[in-house]
Amino acid sequence: MTVVYYMQVAFLDISIELINVLKKHVQLHVLIELTPHGKNLTVLEIDKFPEKKTLVTPEEILTKRCYESLKPYFTGTASVHFVIHPHRTGFSYSTLQASFDTWKYIRQFKPDILHFETFGLRTIGMLFYLKAFKNVCITIHDPVPHTGEDSWKVTLPRTFMFGIPGKKKYMFYSQFAKQQFEEHYKKQKQHKTVLQMSPYGFLKNMVKSDSEVQKKHILFFGRLSPYKGIDDLLKAMPAVFNEFPNEQLIIAGKTVHDFNIDEELIKKYKNNITLLDKHIPNEELAELIQRSKFIVCPYKDATQSGVLMTAFGFNTPVIATNVGAFPEFINENVNGLLVPPNDPEKLAEGMCFALRNDHYKVLAQNINSTRAEDLWNRNTEILLHAYAS
Repeated sequence: MTVVYYMQVAFLDISIELINVLKKHVQLHVLIELTPHGKNLTVLEIDKFPEKKTLVTPEEILTKRCYESLKPYFTGTASVHFVIHPHRTGFSYSTLQASFDTWKYIRQFKPDILHFETFGLRTIGMLFYLKAFKNVCITIHDPVPHTGEDSWKVTLPRTFMFGIPGKKKYMFYSQFAKQQFEEHYKKQKQHKTVLQMSPYGFLKNMVKSDSEVQKKHILFFGRLSPYKGIDDLLKAMPAVFNEFPNEQLIIAGKTVHDFNIDEELIKKYKNNITLLDKHIPNEELAELIQRSKFIVCPYKDATQSGVLMTAFGFNTPVIATNVGAFPEFINENVNGLLVPPNDPEKLAEGMCFALRNDHYKVLAQNINSTRAEDLWNRNTEILLHAYAS
């Protein structure tokens, strides 16, 4: 079976885990959509953004250390290319040209499956050519846009992609996402499959064994966006510092969607709170996670979470709000804690509970990331069955 796996670069962290196991079973051609804005998103580090080229190989574009870290995941695939979209806007003449060049490249393989790992405005350019495919799979990460992130740039691609004639199959990474999709898109009766999101191992490979690493701080990481509940986190911290005056909180990630963080409170607790408002390089992020006592995810809404799976990859517990698919993956007071959303007081209570008598260490002992590859292999079995159905 020949599969073309087309993804947006923002989801490379989860995609490489799937690529790593799927490549063992099919002829896998990987295409990664890349824009000037996305050149330093997730796990990528770009050496130089190419000009006047649509398809480039990883070794042509990645920094040496990034290429070496991703090479084990890409080795064994039939091919891996980045699809270069030079224009910053989501839809332009260059988008159509890149889509045409990509189509010419794809059709030579005569693939059995074209699998989109989500989609955006730039993916619309591919619609002109999809009539030739009998089997199109689409992974839906967020059936409903997060708070503060809804716009025509999100809804327009959905209108087009869901309207593709022919046989489509939808993939989800949680039961919650599947249910949410079914509630909001009742007319979409096509085949639906849930792949159970499992721990990510990529960043863990960048650090040494953590058996003797000192846990130093509480960590929030990821993009700083309205739905992430950072305002609730900051409101909760005074109560935490009142009981644990030497505790440290690090907030690491780049501000998006014009999100405004409470800098006055951060200044008030400048000895306890560190804000890293920037793209965090892989090695730095890996060390931040490795040295964290626990990760906090105070989200106002969610589907599933790559942050959660990255934390579990480090055997690090997570305190999260009881929203989205978090209850599917967090067993209360086993591998983490669940608290109500939009409730700084309960959030503070949860963090203090984890800190008292180093209870976070007990939670960490209940996380077993060593079975991650087995879990991803199971996902591959489910995916192959969906491809063939």
